[in-house]
Amino acid sequence: MSDIIYVPMRRKLYDDIVRCSDGCLDPAAIAEFQLESWIARDLEGGIEDHWGNRFMDMAEEYAPHLLKEIDLRRSKALGEENKPLVWKEVTVKAGSKVRMPYGGTHHYAKVQQGAIIDSGKAYTPSEWASKIAGGTSRNAWRDLWFQEPNSQTWIPAQLMREQARQEAASRSSGASGMGENDE
Repeated sequence: MSDIIYVPMRRKLYDDIVRCSDGCLDPAAIAEFQLESWIARDLEGGIEDHWGNRFMDMAEEYAPHLLKEIDLRRSKALGEENKPLVWKEVTVKAGSKVRMPYGGTHHYAKVQQGAIIDSGKAYTPSEWASKIAGGTSRNAWRDLWFQEPNSQTWIPAQLMREQARQEAASRSSGASGMGENDE
């Protein structure tokens, strides 16, 4: 079985390329080069629609120079996705759930990309609490509860804040309490 296939081409186009280049250009080689170049450009654009789950296979074969860049883009995107919510002295892990009881029901969202994500939109804790409460001002420390990934326990934001403050105070008192003989 041959590794070569033949792609139909208008005879005039083929003849013009050969004749006008005095036989220096090979239309089949040009066609192959153009197809490989198109694949590389398509992959560079990050359009995975053509290749589906074969995107990386195509990149390995036809655009190996892109593999490092693709890995960097994906790890950056993953890093953004795993960015925790930093709220004053409290850090909430990415992937944590957040809930707020309001109007007789619990409302839920998720911590991702350093924010609370609800219906694809990013919010600060205060903004999300206000959204849930129909635009009224709320105390997010009092109203929000968080559940970290792989945990079954919901923790009130106010308790998380108190714990963070206690930890910060013990660290600062431990650092300032060292005497000459404590080293």
